[in-house]
Amino acid sequence: MPGPSDTESYVQILKPTIWVGKNGCTDDLVAEVHRQLAARKVIKIKWLRSCDLDEAEILELAKKTSANVLDSRGRMVVFGAKNSGKLPAATPSKGKKSVKKPSSRAKIRAGYLEKNSR
Repeated sequence: MPGPSDTESYVQILKPTIWVGKNGCTDDLVAEVHRQLAARKVIKIKWLRSCDLDEAEILELAKKTSANVLDSRGRMVVFGAKNSGKLPAATPSKGKKSVKKPSSRAKIRAGYLEKNSR
């Protein structure tokens, strides 16, 4: 029998970032899940014992937030962000070099070196 994949082991060590209480699936919960998916791409949600949990509620929340249900065990659910269909940013071709702006640190260092060289 093969061992667990990288995704399964990552899901197991992931800590819950959202806890759902008595109010269940509210607009605030939907907004928070959507915000966290945009920031983290994978989140774990835990339903507390004080609230009722059914599969329909999980699927409804996933549909409202445009998320994939990656894993569901007991009162823990892991959501993953769906690909938004956007293409990755174009990378410069090998023939052309991109122009980099000097960082603040580089500007300070250049100014310091100029003063000391005089």
